[in-house]
Amino acid sequence: MKTIHCLTALSLLAVTLEALPDIAARTRQGLFHGVQVHDKVDAYLGIPYAKPPIGDLRFRPPQPLDTGDEHTIVNATQFGPVCYQFRYKTVLGDNLAPTTPESEDCLSLNIFAPRARPKSKLLPVLVWLYGGAFNEGGASVPLFNPTGLVANQPDIIVVTLNYRLNVFGFPNSPAIPIDQQNLGIRDQRAALEWLRANLAAFGGDPARITLGGQSAGADSAALLTYAFKDDPIVQGLILQSGIPEYVGPQDDFVFIQAAERLGCRNAANRTNELRCMKSVPAPILHKALSNLTVNPFGTTGGAPMIDNITLYSAEEYSRLGSAGSFANVPVLMGITNNEGDGVLNFSEKGVNKTLSDILTTTYFNCPMSQEALFRAKHHVPVWRYRYMGVFPTVTFFPWLGPYHQADIALALGSYRHLQPHKKPQWYEVAASDYLQKAWTAFIKSPRDGLSRKMGWPMYNPNGTTLVELFANNTPTARLRDPAVYDAICSNPPPIPSDIWSQGSP
Repeated sequence: MKTIHCLTALSLLAVTLEALPDIAARTRQGLFHGVQVHDKVDAYLGIPYAKPPIGDLRFRPPQPLDTGDEHTIVNATQFGPVCYQFRYKTVLGDNLAPTTPESEDCLSLNIFAPRARPKSKLLPVLVWLYGGAFNEGGASVPLFNPTGLVANQPDIIVVTLNYRLNVFGFPNSPAIPIDQQNLGIRDQRAALEWLRANLAAFGGDPARITLGGQSAGADSAALLTYAFKDDPIVQGLILQSGIPEYVGPQDDFVFIQAAERLGCRNAANRTNELRCMKSVPAPILHKALSNLTVNPFGTTGGAPMIDNITLYSAEEYSRLGSAGSFANVPVLMGITNNEGDGVLNFSEKGVNKTLSDILTTTYFNCPMSQEALFRAKHHVPVWRYRYMGVFPTVTFFPWLGPYHQADIALALGSYRHLQPHKKPQWYEVAASDYLQKAWTAFIKSPRDGLSRKMGWPMYNPNGTTLVELFANNTPTARLRDPAVYDAICSNPPPIPSDIWSQGSP
């Protein structure tokens, strides 16, 4: 029997994983031996869903795996490497540090299933995408571990996955055909296609997949329903602080700077430039991106480009949304009450609350309000929430409000491991339980589960239908008129051009 210990970067969390012979799933690619990660949860970790994007496959869309041998035994007991990334300073600190190394060979997924799942019944599935401004994140980040959710709600399966980031996932070179850009987004689609073909072997129902995510992960989930509106694969969306309009598209500026540093720059022949960049060892390419001109969130390395296939301009999303040109799948969507607290420059003394409020309103709330209107206008079931809780284990400074990312730990059940010296209070445990029940109600029945099981009304801009979660730290929900937050959206406060560089108080 094999025992593996997974530790956070601060060695605060140790989880013993025992490889047991009865944790196995047979697919055409082999017999996957999983691992018990909780007395109620089995996991299959580090499962490849595409060929390694290395060598000539660098800067190319994900390629399907070769047909394997169903009798081959595959060890699925450890998270795979995360994709190369650049971490930036946030209020979560080292809680966003992956527990596995970085690598270019990173396209893997993880399946968390209830140990007591029925053998004769396939379970609904949540596929959850991490955020990180398309520059950081990975499935081995402890914050993103959904074991607690599956243990508490043993009638769903949860899948997490890695997708390429920064210039590895979004090179944006004009030498790459336009229909082969935005590789990180295409990775996500490839993972969904792999899951559609293989989920049943793990007890999941491929016809009942809900796609969710936070920040860039939610952006991705939403834009995939525009890009693949006729074949979305998924039956519902959970969007935490993200919609397509949030994506700040980039050109090939980062690629050019990296090429210059590596001696690959060739303005006269971009094809040769690309060929040179493919030949650079991955660690050297990664290092070359260090200290380049940063994007708005202070990270390095690139972001999606407008290709009018996987990503459109904000103006085009407005047109497409108004026309209902998206997959008709129910949506659960919301933001936190003080999004800006989690993305602006800060110090131990605090963050500029005026700028935080502007960012929360103009960048997060108003575009999401518009996206909800687009969906509701075309008779798509929409539920909309605003997260208000400030709970001990996920609050790292006394001045923090419900910041960007604050809702992740309670939803996925990872809150107990962020600050182990802080004991969760009863109301935090109850709030997490409530949020997980709401998510599960949606995952199991996207078109009416929230209304039937939780009493949430479907979103209507003219009714009291906005669900405020955990106001005053009570583990309950209350209903508000969305106009309380949306009235200002007819003339939202402008975002200062230097908002990302302004200092904290």
